[in-house]
Amino acid sequence: MLKVKLLGAAQEVGRSGILLTLDDGSKILLDYGVSLEGEEPQFPLPVKPKEISFVSLSHAHLDHSGALPLLYVSASPPLVTTPLTLSLSDLLIRDFLKLSKYYVPYEYSEVKGMMENAVLKGFNETYEFGGVTVSLVDAGHIPGSAMISIDTGSYTVVYTGDYALHDTCLLRMGDKSALSKADLVVTESTYAEFDHPPRDWVEREFIATVTEVIEGGGTVLIPAFAVGRAQEILCVLAKYNFPYKVYVDGMAKAANDLILEDSHLLRDPGLFEKAVGMATKVRDWNDRKKAVEEASVIVSPAGMLQGGPSEYYMEKIMEKEKNAVVFVSFAIPETPARQVLETGVFASPTKKGMVKARVEWFDFSAHCGKSELIETVKISKSNAKFLLVHGEAEAERAMKKYVEEQGREALMPALGEEVEIEI
Repeated sequence: MLKVKLLGAAQEVGRSGILLTLDDGSKILLDYGVSLEGEEPQFPLPVKPKEISFVSLSHAHLDHSGALPLLYVSASPPLVTTPLTLSLSDLLIRDFLKLSKYYVPYEYSEVKGMMENAVLKGFNETYEFGGVTVSLVDAGHIPGSAMISIDTGSYTVVYTGDYALHDTCLLRMGDKSALSKADLVVTESTYAEFDHPPRDWVEREFIATVTEVIEGGGTVLIPAFAVGRAQEILCVLAKYNFPYKVYVDGMAKAANDLILEDSHLLRDPGLFEKAVGMATKVRDWNDRKKAVEEASVIVSPAGMLQGGPSEYYMEKIMEKEKNAVVFVSFAIPETPARQVLETGVFASPTKKGMVKARVEWFDFSAHCGKSELIETVKISKSNAKFLLVHGEAEAERAMKKYVEEQGREALMPALGEEVEIEI
């Protein structure tokens, strides 16, 4: 009988970690991330690395990858993932180590161990281990992101990771084929309570807003996650032939370079090349000072205004009404970005005050919305079972209701709970 234990992402978003124990006792770990909500990073529940047959990583974001090096302190399990996910994870984890103000229970040597034990597979390629076949299919979330399909010969488990069933400027929608073959679907439920607005409308409103600010002589700061959202925003600007100055700063520059190397994974490689080409890389502090003094768009991590160059830019633009800060990602609770949106106050280690600049938020989500999650249920096998992760309790309850309305069974385990599933 299959056993599933949630080490994280149980009725919460962040620190994903799903431990599968197969009928023969072998253990497979799917993702192992950290939560960046609040001041101090939160890690998933511990696991014994030497007992793990292999690990598979869905994508590079830290809430899925950030705890992986812990497994390589005392063991060396194979890590199955895509080449781009590995290189982007290395970039993000090393930056996390460098910038963290708190103790992180691993060092660069463990990151190196993670890299050395990677088993790299492209989409739809397979990895065989002890009679189990693993394949990775395009998840449509960020470049390199994958749903993970595990075929034991008796049943198939599909872990969606974070996924999207809608096209974006950067990526094609996720590959639905694996979802229709699964006996158990372990699915995110982040946005189960609502749908995202039509993408074309969001893009047009976004372009109109930043154009209006720049034509009024202002500077637009777009705090963006270095991997995924920064590239999407640059592609939107390129798609609409945005005629004004665009700067890109921070780790987004390195991420752009890595993604260019695997641009065949993108929906329109030519558009991304155009987007990168039209953006000016910020090289030093002189460039930063220049950028905030001219009518321009600045795309910069950190997306939550918590460290990174965006913190500096916010301090410089916040007091002038002609400027704007435009958020393009979900604002994680207890972050400076969330505080700005909820209270109008920005607080950094060196500055605190009311934001006089215009504040906007646009939904550029790369997750499934309500309708896409319901579609996932509808295309699944009539007897498929669903295990819900990566959603707040209310979202998971909503998803559970959709699944049951379609005549399928849904489970929403608590943190640390191990459930037995008969397939």
